[in-house]
Amino acid sequence: MNGIAMNENIPPREVSMLREIWAFIRRHWLHVLLVPPGALLVTVLHESAHAFAVWVQGGTILEFVWLPTTERWGYVSYDPPVLRGFSTFFVSIAPYLLWLFLAAVAAALSLRRRPYGFAVSSSLYFWLFVVPLADVANAAFPYLDGRSNDFLHAFGPPSWTIFEEIALLSVLALIIGHPVQRRLYRTLALRLRSYLVLSLAAVFFIVGLTVRIF
Repeated sequence: MNGIAMNENIPPREVSMLREIWAFIRRHWLHVLLVPPGALLVTVLHESAHAFAVWVQGGTILEFVWLPTTERWGYVSYDPPVLRGFSTFFVSIAPYLLWLFLAAVAAALSLRRRPYGFAVSSSLYFWLFVVPLADVANAAFPYLDGRSNDFLHAFGPPSWTIFEEIALLSVLALIIGHPVQRRLYRTLALRLRSYLVLSLAAVFFIVGLTVRIF
């Protein structure tokens, strides 16, 4: 008895989609194994962006903490300059500007006519596109849930308008992500239906972790 016969109640198209998603995930096993050390690197880059935004405006860095705790991933404490203007808004959003820039770089690199090898294409998609946008979501979703984080410091308490804007930008990221992964992976890319299912599962997982519904 083969695998398909054991799942007779599942429509053939559904089996095909599930297999396609599983094959896509399995090909990325190395990236998944690198997530724990990669998360530390993301934290370092995140806090470095905060620190750079302070430094470029003439502020003084007092603490730079990049080792995660049970309460937060890391933080930067600083003194603003005394005799010049200082934007705390810029300090708060600096990491997310960096992440959007990296995602845009990944999207631009996907436009190359000559295909990349799988190692390069998967690294570009996973680490320059998915992970940066996941860190944005890691701040946006808890912010909408009332948590105090960078978004709260930058935009103030969440409103219905901000909720709509974040929802719209989330949908836009999903829409852009499909052609990016198709251009990078070429013949190994997910079809639209499989891409949407996997992406929505990832979004739900991030929401569950950051808003703590699990």
